[in-house]
Amino acid sequence: MSHRNHFVIRNNFSTSLILNIEPEGVFFPLGKGEEVSVSEVFTTVPVTVKLSASDKGDLIVSLWPGDGEVRVEKDGVDVFDLIQKGVVV
Repeated sequence: MSHRNHFVIRNNFSTSLILNIEPEGVFFPLGKGEEVSVSEVFTTVPVTVKLSASDKGDLIVSLWPGDGEVRVEKDGVDVFDLIQKGVVV
């Protein structure tokens, strides 16, 4: 039986943070006031959200999928599509 999760990550800090989407290791900057929607379908192990900091002190929010499929969207567009189109540096 599959389960579903859906949540929003919103950056309320005065600076940007880094969203790290694993296992691909894709880094996506999330500016002040920006948000992404995270949805997943999984069987037994849900996504894990890990908070850490870079050596420079930048906040990193990492998403590790469990045994399902995770989709991360910004303004209704898949983050991977934004990266491939060069919208994000």
